[in-house]
Amino acid sequence: MSWVKVGLLAALVGGGAVGGLYLSGAWPLSSDAVCPTNRPSAETSPEPTRFAMTALDTKDTLEAPELAADSSGRVFLAWGSKTAEKERSVFLTRTTDGGRSFEAPKAVSKAGVYKTPGHGKSGGHERRATPHLAADGDKFYLGWNAAREDGSAMQVVLATSTDAGGTFGPAQPVHQGVGAKPAFVAMAFGPGGAVGCSWLDERNGNQQVFASVRPAGATAFLPEVLVHAGEPGKGVCPCCPTAATFGPDGTLYVAFRNINDGHRDIAISQMRPGQSAFEGPFPVVEKTWKFEGCPHDGPSLAVIGDTLHVGWMDARSGPQRCYHAHAKFADMKFTSHEINAAGPGTQGNPKLHADADGNLHAVWEETFGTEPIADSHAGHQHGPPKVGGAVGRAIQYAMMPAGQTAFETARAVSPKPGAFQTRPSLAVTASGSVFVAWNELDTSGKSVVVTRLSKSMGGCCP
Repeated sequence: MSWVKVGLLAALVGGGAVGGLYLSGAWPLSSDAVCPTNRPSAETSPEPTRFAMTALDTKDTLEAPELAADSSGRVFLAWGSKTAEKERSVFLTRTTDGGRSFEAPKAVSKAGVYKTPGHGKSGGHERRATPHLAADGDKFYLGWNAAREDGSAMQVVLATSTDAGGTFGPAQPVHQGVGAKPAFVAMAFGPGGAVGCSWLDERNGNQQVFASVRPAGATAFLPEVLVHAGEPGKGVCPCCPTAATFGPDGTLYVAFRNINDGHRDIAISQMRPGQSAFEGPFPVVEKTWKFEGCPHDGPSLAVIGDTLHVGWMDARSGPQRCYHAHAKFADMKFTSHEINAAGPGTQGNPKLHADADGNLHAVWEETFGTEPIADSHAGHQHGPPKVGGAVGRAIQYAMMPAGQTAFETARAVSPKPGAFQTRPSLAVTASGSVFVAWNELDTSGKSVVVTRLSKSMGGCCP
């Protein structure tokens, strides 16, 4: 979430750490399950499917949905929700019919609510669940953040399913360090079943980047290692999510928003197979955006052949804009450009996805109408946006065809005047169908929304 929107909402919807986590079994059939608020018919092109969130979710701007597709064409959607004052849940649903319908979601995890200790006048911040998904052959992975049962800290866990998300094995801890304080987590799934995880951690006083790896064939994660300590006394940008991906040779790449002489630009570190330390960081751009604050908007990574692709937001020219850069793994020297230079609004939270044919897909949020310009870009705030009227944000989609160097014309996925659509995710099936999910806030409340793109937008729909 960027500084331009924070603090603008006066009212939208009127109006700890207990419990633990559990792994559910069969998909729920009871009437009290969280169900879609609309189900598209099989005779028509799928309309967006919406899953209502709670009133407690309304003010949160950092929780984000996650999508993944498996080799059988099933598409999975997960999200975190504050389901009670002292409870956070992770929900999972799936479609087996190309997006025409989604099954009733099930709560895979229920845990307490962890809040960071306050510093000075700050009362601390609640940590989110931020689930992560991946499908690899007959295995399906779900990772998330959960408060420990005693409420003392957060932990990142990973669970594996061998029946397409029907059931999961025991949740496995990702990190081992005493005093670990993980947040803004990313997960990557690589060759042979390797798993990588990156996060920001303030165990040493300031937010620093850490990562851990579960090598291919292993059953447990190796001890976490420091990716980048950041500037002395400052660390790295404290509330921008990290990103992680594996290269074809098994090298783990971790991207984050660095702090460098007052500039908050994206940097990437790498750890090759067999190494125990990260190299870098390699700047994606050189000292471009000087900014004393945290935009709550992290990078995204994708791999096509011998090339690493990066998406991110910065405001070097004043308004927030989304950028794409690419570099060969061999030299890590990046070339960058705007994703949608023709877009008139402010932009944010880009996500990239490379499909099996070498096409690069991108989604991001972009304003329509007139959005207020902040008097100052400084500060660190966690407020909800203003909704209603002509102001709003819509999720945008564009594709860069294989072998090309620029994205095709961007299009709004499902614009809704007065609504605020944010934190998009996307997945592409083996047949080329493109699915996009996002959080949507309007005067009726907050929902997780998912849709399959039509052929006219680049989705190859059956």
